[in-house]
Amino acid sequence: MNGGHKLWLEQIHKLRKSMETLKSTDNNNIIEHFFTQAMDYEFENESIAFKAVLKELLSAAVLYNSATTPSESAAFILKQIIKHSFPKFKLSDIRNYAVFNMYKRSGVTVDTYFERFSSPPGNVRQNRVYSQIAHGHAVCNAADTSKLAELLTYMQFLKRVFVVKKMLTEPEISVLPSQLDWVGAMMTSCLKETSLSMLIWVLFIDTYNYGLV
Repeated sequence: MNGGHKLWLEQIHKLRKSMETLKSTDNNNIIEHFFTQAMDYEFENESIAFKAVLKELLSAAVLYNSATTPSESAAFILKQIIKHSFPKFKLSDIRNYAVFNMYKRSGVTVDTYFERFSSPPGNVRQNRVYSQIAHGHAVCNAADTSKLAELLTYMQFLKRVFVVKKMLTEPEISVLPSQLDWVGAMMTSCLKETSLSMLIWVLFIDTYNYGLV
């Protein structure tokens, strides 16, 4: 995708101006229209069913006021709409999702090797769950791989919605490209900012938050 992080920042500035100018229009409608246009561009080659779910998730996310992290907020919305669990997976399955999507959506090829954290950066419960799935080959079959990919992509989409909503209420906050860009580019930016291991951790936390909602 062209433009990336800088384009998103520019468009959010325009979105804020529109909300200030269009006093008679509900801000939620303006925000939803903004994301619908971006969604139609980013996911134009996805299935009609996939995009229909995205629209439903978007409508719910725009109306949801949350003080939690973007990942926790995204997990809450996803659980309300989807109503089914992630398939059983290993970190290798998450790695495969990340590597495939960085190539599919950004044309970036990366080394698939990553270090498992011996001392993960989360709390006790998060670290315990992480350690339980850290080792071993990918276990998802074709159907589970597709399901895992859809759920994780929905989460990335929703997290970005909540990041933008926070930016609209707190104009001075700074966001990284790994938080605000097209989905594939957010992952490649996380890779550049940190490492593949940390990207996999971030995606793991998304699944963890979803499972605990």
